[in-house]
Amino acid sequence: MDTPLQEQIEQFLIAANEISAEHWKRQNFTHSPPPTVRAEPSSKWVKIIRVENQHDGTSSSGGVYAFICVQDNTTKTLGALKRGDIHKAASYKAPAKHARGNIFNPNFKNCLTPYGIVYLQ
Repeated sequence: MDTPLQEQIEQFLIAANEISAEHWKRQNFTHSPPPTVRAEPSSKWVKIIRVENQHDGTSSSGGVYAFICVQDNTTKTLGALKRGDIHKAASYKAPAKHARGNIFNPNFKNCLTPYGIVYLQ
């Protein structure tokens, strides 16, 4: 993975964690610390995993937050993909068909919510 892509993924993770923390604070949730996200890169996708944190310091995977495309590609199922496309998760192993944004777009934060990526409208 190249440096500009890595830097944008880091910015994505920071933004997603900030949105989650702000939501936790606004809702006055005290049962646990806010969830965080972490990246699991592969050759075609970076899987963004939601991590549920506990007060005792333990954590567990809370599911897939998003998928980010690593390289321009075309697939039979998803069609044309662009490097940096942000996809909602269709399952734990696969992204949904349509991109919701791109991490190289300055407005990429518009597709983030505290619980995942926005639905298509």
